[in-house]
Amino acid sequence: MKQALLPILISVPHGGSHMPDHLKERLLLSEADVVRDGDTWTQELFDFRGSVQTFMAADTARVVIDLNRDPTDRPPANPDGIVKTLTVDGQQVWSEPLSDEETNSLIEAVHAPYHQKLMHASSEEGLRFAVDCHTMLDIGPAKDGNTWEQRPLMCISNRGSAGGGRETETITAPPEFMQLFKQELEREFADEMVEGIPLVLVNAPFRGGYITQLHGPRTDIPWIQLELNRRLYLPAAAGPVPSAADLERLTKLRDKLLLVLERVAAPAQPEAGEEPAS
Repeated sequence: MKQALLPILISVPHGGSHMPDHLKERLLLSEADVVRDGDTWTQELFDFRGSVQTFMAADTARVVIDLNRDPTDRPPANPDGIVKTLTVDGQQVWSEPLSDEETNSLIEAVHAPYHQKLMHASSEEGLRFAVDCHTMLDIGPAKDGNTWEQRPLMCISNRGSAGGGRETETITAPPEFMQLFKQELEREFADEMVEGIPLVLVNAPFRGGYITQLHGPRTDIPWIQLELNRRLYLPAAAGPVPSAADLERLTKLRDKLLLVLERVAAPAQPEAGEEPAS
């Protein structure tokens, strides 16, 4: 008997590496650089096709168009905006930066359709929640912008506080949902713990990006952003394509995540002595 799909929407916006032909001559990065500046190998890590109700993954590279950025967030004010002038480690991306016209064209061709599909998919009947899936550097820039800090092994975010509650803006998932997701991650990934590094943090170092901020308040389901530390799977000399050993590790992590998703999506069970909901 075919197993029912989990009532979940999965978004993987930064796993693509496609470079439009008309931009290739201006690109200053290697293929490996392009892959590393995105969420490396996440189309394998978060490949829940055939397991969840809706799976969406972008093919276009993050350095070309960032689907997790507001269309108004642009260089030169932000070199890490909707299109990039610098990579996360400070490399120049293009011999000549993209013009406003080119940026607008990419938004129309890639960014807007992705969000339209997300909006449509998140209103489908029966969905329980949506997860926007990412990875993060093991050590990355701190909030002050001047120092670097150790990241946790995992971060889940809903635009709220360390406990998942509301602070200054609308949260994209209830605090109880955040705590359940955190508990299930800690349960399944306990064997991955590293001394001195938090296993799972809520809204730290990330509070959620444009995707959850836009779609969370517009839909009736919880939206969270999930970040996995790349130290969990990415070797120091990673190339653009995972090796057989890398794929084995990615599959192990993916299977663990799938168990977490299954338990979080499962209907709540009544307490002892409590009548089941009719």
